Amino acid sequence: MKRHFLIAFLLFFVTAPVLNAQDDLQRYLPEDQLHWLTDGDAARFLVLKKEYLQAFESGQMTLIPDWHYHPLQSFYVSYLYNVAPDFGWTTWALTPPDNTIRTDNLQTPATSTHFPQQADDSVFEPLVAALENRIALLQDETLSRPGFAVWVVEGITADITLRLLEKTPSMMPDALVIVNAYIPQYHFNKALSERIAKSPLPILDIRTAESNHWLDAQWTLRKKLATKYQHVSYRQRKLLSSGNSGQKELRSTVKGWLEFHGY
Repeated sequence: MKRHFLIAFLLFFVTAPVLNAQDDLQRYLPEDQLHWLTDGDAARFLVLKKEYLQAFESGQMTLIPDWHYHPLQSFYVSYLYNVAPDFGWTTWALTPPDNTIRTDNLQTPATSTHFPQQADDSVFEPLVAALENRIALLQDETLSRPGFAVWVVEGITADITLRLLEKTPSMMPDALVIVNAYIPQYHFNKALSERIAKSPLPILDIRTAESNHWLDAQWTLRKKLATKYQHVSYRQRKLLSSGNSGQKELRSTVKGWLEFHGY
């Protein structure tokens, strides 16, 4: 009896932080923006939702912040989530899975080189699978709604998302916006540039004034690779402003790009 009680006690504290984090988040939002997704294992995920505010609905915009963040912690994702309904989009903001990603998980220990060998690609499999599960649940809600499907993904999440779309092309949206996309390992970060350039999707690649050195190191190469692989729907945009001005620049950049493509 004591053993069973101990197991139940430990399971509660293993799962409680994830549930509490989501439950805490819902306290700061109006009830009409809260949307819960439940999978077959009875796990639930909180998605934020804002309805379009134009006469016609342009489509569904799914926003996922950098890994290890929830949407309201992201300066740019949270802003776009709030303003995109003003130009016709219903926005859905999804929290990435809880799997940990660190540089030391992605490479062998560095001893005598600045370019240590990367880990096997299989290290990404549980991350891709976890993200796929969440997006699949969300697509059950969004695919029946009118308009186009656009994803906005940030930071490390952009790399995991592109890996997911390579694995499961049937999940592809109509277009992809990536914000400060990077992966914190030299070889994988370079491979991300190849992955972007070879994607069949229209891609808007945004670099903000707050971008990190991982993105800075690959920015020029991405454009060259897009030319090499004839990715005619790839566009780079570097935001010149930071802070609130950077947010407004992001809004006009994304809105203009979507309109240019007819979305």
